Amino acid sequence: MSELVHLRPGETGEERFSAFREALPLKVARARRGFGGFITLDLGQPRANDPVTGEPQWEWHLWVYSCDWDLYLDGARLLWRRESDNARAGHILDKLAGETLTHVEYAAADDCFQLTFTGGFKLHIDPDFYGFDGEADLFMLFKHGERDVLSYSPRRRFYKAA
Repeated sequence: MSELVHLRPGETGEERFSAFREALPLKVARARRGFGGFITLDLGQPRANDPVTGEPQWEWHLWVYSCDWDLYLDGARLLWRRESDNARAGHILDKLAGETLTHVEYAAADDCFQLTFTGGFKLHIDPDFYGFDGEADLFMLFKHGERDVLSYSPRRRFYKAA
């Protein structure tokens, strides 16, 4: 029998974002570099492995893409989206695993987000103003067991997509 999936058609994107913030603090289970400048963070408690890939799944999965992002440690920038050294990026992101996401700030005026972690880490997410399309998403936030995803773009703001 498959897992029950909850559908809440009345929940807005802003409500999902609020639920994510209310779930804090969340431990970083895994932080990885994707293709190009993408990064992903697995947060919270472990869940069942993905039936197709066999990969572990977590309460929340944050995929940061189509934007500029910078990772700081105690105010010094360690990594940024255009970092070309994948080995260095992987090494630095490995250090984020085991830390805890404690706070998320959102500035609607400039569409920027700042995620604060224990250990002195901060992740700053903002639109790429050089050729950036305002329809493009800065991130997608997946909640385990939900069929939709929370996305954010400067034009659409918080919205849920299937």
